[in-house]
Amino acid sequence: MPRIKSNLTGEVSNVRGDIARELIKMGVATALESLGPDSPGEGSRLPKPTDPIVKLNPKWEVCVHTGREDGKTLCIRMCLGNSVVDYFGSPDAANARREWKGGGRWLNGFGMAVPPEILKQYARSYKENPSLRGAAFTSLPEGVNTGPSNETMAANKEACDRELASGNAHYQTSRVIG
Repeated sequence: MPRIKSNLTGEVSNVRGDIARELIKMGVATALESLGPDSPGEGSRLPKPTDPIVKLNPKWEVCVHTGREDGKTLCIRMCLGNSVVDYFGSPDAANARREWKGGGRWLNGFGMAVPPEILKQYARSYKENPSLRGAAFTSLPEGVNTGPSNETMAANKEACDRELASGNAHYQTSRVIG
């Protein structure tokens, strides 16, 4: 029985040759020694690393997204496999990227740059259709409660700290001694 090393756990084990070959083909194990022949008289073979069989290419489009209450907003849509990601916003920020030492990320939610032809189409539609730009979320509607302010939260914390320090807390922690 050949020895293999699991790529998931790092565990080394001996398994049957046919099982070892399948695990190596799936990419979850690495051969530590020859797997032996498939049948008597046949030479030993190891699976060769290959490119993934399925390569997904994103499909891009500029479309109108219909949201709640039939609100319509122009967006760039990327379909990749079973996932759909939409970008709403200024064409100038569609390919914005934040860089830092050792890395960076795209801010558009796609994880990649928007193709130039899609970006041109989006910019043209964005300019021609101001009604499809969506709401500018610069301020909250009147009467929306955003929760307690920092000052209120700080005062509540201070009151709780005083109560716990005085020993008059409404609850107690219990310790199980075993």
